[in-house]
Amino acid sequence: MINLVLGIGAALRLISLNQSLWLDEATSAMVAKMPLIDIFTKFLPGDFHPPFYYVLLHFWTVLFGTSEIALRAPSLIAGILTIYIVYLIGKELKDEKVGIIAAALMATSGLHIYYSQEARMYSLATLFVALSVLFFTKTLHTSRVGDFINFGLFLSLAFLTDYLPTLIIPVFWITAAVNKKNLIWMKKFLMSHIILLVSILLWAPTLLKQISLGLSVQTLSPAWYQILGLTTLKNLALIPTKFILGRISFDDKFFYGTLVVILCTLTGYILFKALKAPKIIWVWLILPVLVGIVIGFKIPVLYYFRFLFVLPAFYILIAFGISNLSKHKNRALYIILGINLITSFYYLLTPRFQREDWRAAAKALGDEKIIFPSDSQKEALIYYKKDGQIINTTELTINDREVWLSRYVWELFDPGDTARLKIESLGYNKTSTHNFNGVVFFKYARSN
Repeated sequence: MINLVLGIGAALRLISLNQSLWLDEATSAMVAKMPLIDIFTKFLPGDFHPPFYYVLLHFWTVLFGTSEIALRAPSLIAGILTIYIVYLIGKELKDEKVGIIAAALMATSGLHIYYSQEARMYSLATLFVALSVLFFTKTLHTSRVGDFINFGLFLSLAFLTDYLPTLIIPVFWITAAVNKKNLIWMKKFLMSHIILLVSILLWAPTLLKQISLGLSVQTLSPAWYQILGLTTLKNLALIPTKFILGRISFDDKFFYGTLVVILCTLTGYILFKALKAPKIIWVWLILPVLVGIVIGFKIPVLYYFRFLFVLPAFYILIAFGISNLSKHKNRALYIILGINLITSFYYLLTPRFQREDWRAAAKALGDEKIIFPSDSQKEALIYYKKDGQIINTTELTINDREVWLSRYVWELFDPGDTARLKIESLGYNKTSTHNFNGVVFFKYARSN
């Protein structure tokens, strides 16, 4: 049965895998092409992520190239493996039936499918967190040295892949305290953190630079800072909403809100039935989000996709809840699976819910010059081989009869709209507006 679930999960993640890269994925592609030393010395000190994903992608692209599918393959593989690890956790904590249900829900999750198709680090970090949970639960039952080593290794890899998943660390300490294991177990548990501590110490100099830069964003770009994920009711509400519905939404906000309330009520009831599930899964689901809320008042981290690493806990608890229902177990399972499949296919088959279409934009832009309102946000067009056409307004000449102006997040990087005003002051008139699934360009033509 688990092979069937894995097959379905893989098949769903292959649909629309070759859609256009969006901006952050193009950044991943750009970094992957850099010499390894440049990744560490030139890129990462100014980024907000650890090195493992970029290093992995660097070597991966050496072997498999930088097509959209090749760039997304590591996330795809990590996503499929996570389904299997969720199955093993459910089986370890209760039985194979719970493992199969949890894996099936994970396999059809719209949110997990989306990030299994993205050339970013979130799918891989989720895999490492799930693996650390699996081996930690094994230590509670067997105390094998190998399980402690694997636990420490995958916990370290989670930290080296993405910072926020380190919020899983208190989950293990709380579980250890609640289980009141013997002194020998505690010594092994403490020793298992050595790999993590070494990783932190080795990475600390760059991490401190990243923190300093991150804290300066509020001053340097307050508009950008506001949308990154500060603690707000909206950002908090989006976590359960996107866990249940994935990346889709509806234009009719009344319908959308009503649907969310109904589905959250149903999910809440099933979770209530899972109250007696092992405490580690509950703490895994709740504690990182609570800590994220607190952090989010000062540092913008409360964005639902950053908490993808707690999604396995969500589905494991749903599996426990369904298994604990006194009646209508199959009906409840079919409803949740149906919701997952409907919302997943809605995303997979509806282009407007997919990523920004920089590929179509690059094709439509032709050979004319392209202007961006800032020195950033160009990576996607560079990936699609338009870097030779990108100029600034001072480089316009009388021979440039037509020009394209990017309107992508211009409000954040050019709040005075200076690029547009400069172009129009040079005698260009806007002739058309083009929207490529969120990537907007104005086309201008010289009037004389």
